Amino acid sequence: MRPPMRSSIACTRCRKSKIKCENNGGTSPCDSCIKTGKECVFKLPDPVPPKRTEPPTGVRQERDGGSDRKKLKKIDDISKGDNQKASVYAEEVLSAPFLTEDLWEQVLDIYKLHFAPELPFLHLPTMKEKLGRKFKASHQDSSSDLNLVLLGVLTLTARFHPDLVKYLAHICTNQPGNARTRPVQTQLDPAAASEYYADVLTMALGPLRTAMKVASVERVAALLMLGLYDWSQTQPKTGGIGAWMYVGLAIRMAQYLGLGFGDIPSSGDQHTKSPELQQRASCQQSQVALDKEIRRRTMFSCFILDRMLACGKERVSVIHPEDIQIQLPCSEDKFDLAMEVPTGFLKDKGRHGMDDSVLSRFIQLVDIWGEISKFSSSGGRLHKREKERPPWTPESTFYQLNEKLAEFDAELPSTFTFSRSNYFKHENHQASSVYVLLHMLRCLCLIMLHREYIPFVPVRCEQPEGPLDNPTFPKEKFGSPPEGFWISSAEQVFKAAREIIDLIEICQRKDKLPQSTIVLFAIWTASFVGLYAEHFPRMDTEKHMLNYEFEDTRQPESVAEVFRRGSVAFAYATLHKMSTWLKMASTYVSILRQMDKYFETIKQDYYRFVAKNAGINEKTKRVREGGTGGGVEEYKPMYNTIKDLGFLRPVESDHSDSTDRSSPVTADGVPSGETEAIPKPSPKKAPKPVPSGSFTAINHTPIMPAPPDTGRPFTMLDTTAIAAEAHDRAFWDSFKKEEPRRIGTIGDLGFFTSGDSQLAVADMPFGDSSYIPALADSTYPYLQHIPEY
Repeated sequence: MRPPMRSSIACTRCRKSKIKCENNGGTSPCDSCIKTGKECVFKLPDPVPPKRTEPPTGVRQERDGGSDRKKLKKIDDISKGDNQKASVYAEEVLSAPFLTEDLWEQVLDIYKLHFAPELPFLHLPTMKEKLGRKFKASHQDSSSDLNLVLLGVLTLTARFHPDLVKYLAHICTNQPGNARTRPVQTQLDPAAASEYYADVLTMALGPLRTAMKVASVERVAALLMLGLYDWSQTQPKTGGIGAWMYVGLAIRMAQYLGLGFGDIPSSGDQHTKSPELQQRASCQQSQVALDKEIRRRTMFSCFILDRMLACGKERVSVIHPEDIQIQLPCSEDKFDLAMEVPTGFLKDKGRHGMDDSVLSRFIQLVDIWGEISKFSSSGGRLHKREKERPPWTPESTFYQLNEKLAEFDAELPSTFTFSRSNYFKHENHQASSVYVLLHMLRCLCLIMLHREYIPFVPVRCEQPEGPLDNPTFPKEKFGSPPEGFWISSAEQVFKAAREIIDLIEICQRKDKLPQSTIVLFAIWTASFVGLYAEHFPRMDTEKHMLNYEFEDTRQPESVAEVFRRGSVAFAYATLHKMSTWLKMASTYVSILRQMDKYFETIKQDYYRFVAKNAGINEKTKRVREGGTGGGVEEYKPMYNTIKDLGFLRPVESDHSDSTDRSSPVTADGVPSGETEAIPKPSPKKAPKPVPSGSFTAINHTPIMPAPPDTGRPFTMLDTTAIAAEAHDRAFWDSFKKEEPRRIGTIGDLGFFTSGDSQLAVADMPFGDSSYIPALADSTYPYLQHIPEY
C-alpha cells in the first residue's frame, strides 16, 4: 500500500483541477495522470496562483479523462485492412500527452545504451530536432516514415522506462471510470509496454501486400527494430521465426534500395578519396553526407543481425561480405557533426590515416564471428575435413580462425583494447555500449573456438589436454603438438570468460550494462565456463574463474553452492536480473541449473562405477563406466542446447517445476522482493559439496525384476539385488545412446538465435521439456526491487 503523502505534494494538473493526487512522492506519474494519459509534472506552487487561461470546459474534460484519452483506442478497433486508418492511428498513439519532449530525450538515451551497437543508424541530433519541431508546431507532422522509426524506438525501449510501463498498463487494460475517484489497479509488466508499440508498428507498416510494394530506409530501420525486439522476446511455439522473417525482409528491402553500394574505391588505390569526400563545405553537402552515412549504417545493421541470426545448425546468412561495397561507419563524433570521412572497407587490413571507430571494429569482428559460428555449427573438430588436420597445423580451420583473431587483436588501437581505464574513457563520451559489445563478442569468439578440443567431462585429466575421444591425433601419425599447446588453448577459454565477468562488474557499477541479446549470450557462455571450472577445477590452471570472489547473500543455503558464491553465482544473478526485460534470459537460467545437476551426477556415476570397471579386462572409454574417455559420448546429445544460437522455440510445459515469474517466490526459492541489487564480492567460498543422487536417463523406464522362482523363496535381499542389476542394465542402455560429443554440441548457438536447441527432448541428457520455463505473466514485481539500467 502506498504510504500517505502530505497534501502539498500534488502534480500541477491535480492541483489545478482540485482533485486528490494519488502519488508516491513525485518520483513517478500520479494515478490520475496515468488514467488520463497526461504529462505529470510536480513543482512547488507559486505564491500567487496565475489566472486560469483555459475555459472551465477544458478542466472538466481533463477530470473525466478528456478527448485525448479517447484517442488511445485498442488496436482491435482499427481495421487492419485499411492502411490509411493504420497511419492515422499511429499518429494518434504518438500524440499521447505523456509522450513529452523530456520523455523522448530519456527514451533516446535508453536506445543509445542498449541498442545503438546493433542498430547504429539513428542520428540522435536530427531525431531530437525533428521531435522539437513536432512539439512546437501548431499541427502534427504527418510523416508516416518518421512515425515508423519512432514506434520502433518505443518498441525497443518502452519496457525499460518505468513511467511508460505504468501509462501503457492502463491503456492496455482500458479501465473505465472517473480518474478522480478510481485508483489504478493494474498489474504492471514491462514487456506489455513494448508489445503494445510493437503491435502498433506492425499495423502502421500496412497490410502485407501494401507493405511489400513500398520501400524506404525508414521502413528498413523499422523492420530491423521489430526483428531485434522479437529476437530478445522468446515466444511460445513460434520461437524466433518473427526475428528471422523481419530481418530477412529488411535485408531484401535494403538490397532493393541499393544500400550496400555507392562507395566503390577507385582503381589503383583502394583508399583514394572521391570528389564528394574532397568537397563538403556547404550545408547541402553536409546533409548529403549525413544521408549517405545513415544508409551505410542501416546496411551494416542488416549485416550484424544477419550474422547473429545465422548462427546454429542449418541457418544460412543472406549477405556476403564481397557484396558490401560501402565503407565502414565513421566515428560517433563525425556522425553527429554530419562529416564524411574515409574509413576503409570491411576487408581492409590497415586503417592508417583514416577515421577509425569502435563500431567499425565491431562490424569487422562480427564478420569473423560468422566464420567461427559456422565452423562450430557444422561440426567443428568432428567435421570430416578436420579429422586429419591437427589444430596446430596451418591447414586446419581452427588454426586459420585463430590467426584471424590474433591479427584482429594486433591491429586494434591501444585505446580500443580491454582495460578498466579504456572502458571509463569510452563511458565518459557516452560510447561505452559498443565498446562493451566489441569485447563481449571477442571473448565469445575465443571461447567458441578454443573449446572445440577440450574434453567435455575431463574427470580423469590432471591438466588440460587434447581430445580423449575420436578423432584424436596420435604422435605416431601427426607428431607432437607445440609445447604447452593444450594448456594455452584451454586458458584462452577461462581467461575470456573472466573478461566477460569483469565487464559485467564494471558496467553494473553505474547501471550501464547493455541489455543486448549478444551480451545475454556472452553472460550465459561465461556462466557455463565457470560451471565447467567449478566441476573440473584442474582445467582452469590459472584459476581465472575459480578465484573470483563474490557471494549472493539473497540465496538461501538450500541453493547449490555454485549459485551462491563465485563467478557462476555472479553471472547467474545477472541472468536473473536480465530476465525482467529479455525473456530469453529465463531459458538460460533454467539450463544452467540443469547443467549443474548433470555434471554432479555424471561425476558421481564415474566414481561409483570406476571400481567395477577396474576389474574388467575389456577397457571402456565411457566416463560413466569409469573409463578414460573425455566425455564425447556425454557431449553429443547436448550439441544444440549448449552451442547453437539457432531457433528460439521454447515449449509450453505443464510440469510442476516450471518457472512462474509472476509468483512472489523465484524458481530457486528466493522471494522476488529480495532480488534488487547484486551483492558485493565476498570472501572465497567453501568447497562444493557432492550430492548423493545418481544419474538416471530422462526417458528411463525402470526395468522391473522378473517374478521369483516358485521353487525358491523370494526375499527382500533378492529384490534389492535384482533391482540394482536392473538399474545397471538401464543405465548402460541409456549410456550407449550418448555417443561421442564435444562442448560445442550442447545447443547454445541454437538458443542464441532462435531459442530452440534443435534437439529432441528424448535426447536431452540433463532434463526434459520442463527445463524451458513458462513465459507468461508479469515480471514487474521483480523490476520494482532492482536498480534500473
